[in-house]
Amino acid sequence: MKVLATIWKEFLLLVRDPGSLALILLMPLILVIVMTGIQSNAFRALRETQIDILIVDEDRDALSAAIENLLQDSPNINLIPKAEGKTLTRDQARQLVQRGNYQAAVIIPENATASLQKKIQSAADNIFSRYGSVSQPVDKKDDPPVKLEILFEPTIKADYKQTVAATLEKRIAGVQLEWFVRAMQAQLGSTGKQPESTADFSGMIRVDQAIASKKERPEIELSAVQHNVPAWSMFAMFFILFPLAGNFIKEREDGSMLRLRLISGSHTPVISGKFVFYLFVCLVQLALMICVGLYLMPLIGFGKLELGTNPLGIVLTGLAVAMAATGYGLLIAVYFKMPQQALSFGAISVVILAALGGVWVPVFAMPDIMQHISPYSPLNWGLEAFNDLFLRSAGTSMILPDLIKLTVFALAALTASILIHKSRNAD
Repeated sequence: MKVLATIWKEFLLLVRDPGSLALILLMPLILVIVMTGIQSNAFRALRETQIDILIVDEDRDALSAAIENLLQDSPNINLIPKAEGKTLTRDQARQLVQRGNYQAAVIIPENATASLQKKIQSAADNIFSRYGSVSQPVDKKDDPPVKLEILFEPTIKADYKQTVAATLEKRIAGVQLEWFVRAMQAQLGSTGKQPESTADFSGMIRVDQAIASKKERPEIELSAVQHNVPAWSMFAMFFILFPLAGNFIKEREDGSMLRLRLISGSHTPVISGKFVFYLFVCLVQLALMICVGLYLMPLIGFGKLELGTNPLGIVLTGLAVAMAATGYGLLIAVYFKMPQQALSFGAISVVILAALGGVWVPVFAMPDIMQHISPYSPLNWGLEAFNDLFLRSAGTSMILPDLIKLTVFALAALTASILIHKSRNAD
């Protein structure tokens, strides 16, 4: 009954404080929506983004026509041969890309087709010269390569550069192979052995990309929604220390804490009641954030939160994170004597733990040294457990190590809070 009385008292204090209610309920909802909107492009797969690329055709021959046709078929590239209705020059393309009007420009130099055909013919002649079909091999040591140039906008990401360059190189390799086969056919034809048909190398090998997940959920991958909903839910749960520490220190200063202890006869019911109440508040926060991910995010175009296939694991993880957050907030409230100290230290420490835990930036995108520090943050334990559940369809046994760490952290913080409170109020 004493614990229930403490829970009821904490409930009345919270509902009578609209500022605290807004902090722990409204602020997280706004935060997760804003952060998801900011990071949506960063998490979007590169295949979903089109890059505007200018093409400067100084060659005006077979090679430039083949490259242009092949690039137009790429889903990632929006090829632009003209700007303002005019054919582009090299300098104009450079200026447009430098100003940020376009992401890149491909420049095909003059006589590129003739130079490449000459090189391919030389390669074919060198092969046949070994069999006496050509009188003298061609020396290619001083023959410079055909140089195609790609100009990139200064702020474009490195992976975009790699994608454009790889796409262009792949297309050029196909053209080279086709022309080489023709050169070989021409040599064979000169000996009266002309083949009846051309060789078709397309479709001989294919590379398929897929997410390593269970067959019933093959489409789930890390996105802004999948990252931000659990990440910022935990961030908000750890900020429960604001109303908890504020009310706790206020009661201690005005004598309410002493009266409660005298009535109950022990410190444990008071601490336990606060712990249970704010644990429930943290679970309410998590439930609200999951509802936002399930129902609100799709309405504003950010995609739907996928919860995985283990509802029990979600409940256990939410409970473990709520225990850790409440225990940490209670420890801060008990340890510091002034509200300014508690709230300042609490806010800074939660931000640091969140940054280290992968809330702001996913752990895989951190430098190596930060990736080694990250596993020591309780927010990292919770985030890894949620990722295992949402993205990897993990069973409870897979997330058990993270749940144990969160539970041990919570019990250690709760035990320390009780001991510190007892030592400071000993007669």
